[in-house]
Formats: sequence, structure tokens, C-alpha cells
Amino acid sequence: MIYTATYTERKNFVKFDDSHVLLYLNEQPGEVTNPETGESAPGYSYTGDQADGSTMIAAEGVTDENRRDKFVAGLIGLHYDLDAQIATLANGADTPEHAAELTQFATLRKQCKGEVDELLARTL
Repeated sequence: MIYTATYTERKNFVKFDDSHVLLYLNEQPGEVTNPETGESAPGYSYTGDQADGSTMIAAEGVTDENRRDKFVAGLIGLHYDLDAQIATLANGADTPEHAAELTQFATLRKQCKGEVDELLARTL
């Protein structure tokens, strides 16, 4: 299930536990309405697989130095398990079918890198 949540403050990522990180992806301008007063304020909207609008990825041992690589790998891991990644890369483009699979993988990898770069560049 996909969830969207809106906040008054900008978000990027939060460590969930020793093995997972929540990424706040798909940032869009949004409005937050105060349920008591009915007043609305500008905010930020995020869409993901968690109820808070985040996307949970597997990521262990994240440091400032490896954060980008770990986040990209975690996003790719939502689409391809490690065995499928190894098979896709090992097969290369030796057949038209494998070439198409490799192209799909490369496209996803580029998309994941773009999402992570945007997330890490946010000013909070």
C-alpha cells in the first residue's frame, strides 16, 4: 500500500533501527490543516510504503561517508533482491533478453541515484 503524509517541516531520512532507514521520497509542496482551527499552512508532502509517507529500506552500517551508496542500494533492493542483481549484472548483454534486463536495471539504478541525491541535497 502507498501512503502520503504532509508535514509543516521538511524531512529527508530517519534511522528506523540498526538494519533499516526511512527515506522521505517524492517530496511535493503540500498544505497542512490544523484540525482545531481549520487554518492551513504550507508544508511538504511525501509518498511511500509506510503510514508516515516514508519508504523503508534495508541499510546497515550507514555512515556519513557511505550514506549515498547505502541508500541507493537499499532502494534498488526494493525492486531486485541481491541474487537478481548479481544475475542481471553477470548476464550482461549476451542475449537480447539479458540486454533488456540490464537496461531496465540501469534505468532503475539511475532513478534511485536521482531520488537519493535530491533527498540528501535538501536543506532542513
